[in-house]
Amino acid sequence: MNKKWITRISLSIVAALGISCTLGEFADAKENNNTTNQIIHNTTSGSFTMNDPELYQGALDLGLTDNDIFKIDSLFDKEDKATVHNPILVVIGIITGMTAIVGSGYAAGRYIANQLYKRKQLTKSTYKKHRWGFRAALVPVIGIAATFGFDDYYMDI
Repeated sequence: MNKKWITRISLSIVAALGISCTLGEFADAKENNNTTNQIIHNTTSGSFTMNDPELYQGALDLGLTDNDIFKIDSLFDKEDKATVHNPILVVIGIITGMTAIVGSGYAAGRYIANQLYKRKQLTKSTYKKHRWGFRAALVPVIGIAATFGFDDYYMDI
């Protein structure tokens, strides 16, 4: 497979992941909307704000009703119910993203090496003679992946 097809497959996997998560969030939002409309007004024992006199008075001063205060408290009490509807797509998306980041770093290192060679700033024989010094100097500057790309270019790999 060439880079063009790998890129297309990676983008389609990421798009499928995005669509899957988005559709799942719409389903969750619809479900939460139905349950929010069915909230029954509890007594003050179920509300954090109503049990704190100063906080309750402040909420009333802002013009909130008891029902508004209870709804806000119940929203804060809810757990985050974000769900992943297809975990395989999530794993594939993470791997694809990591591959893209490392691959772009590698390509950047090869590009830097190519430009140095074309502009006659660094010859392959000089690099090969002092490659460990170059490697040690490049890793903190451009990163490991880019250093591999740089090294592969000068070592004719």
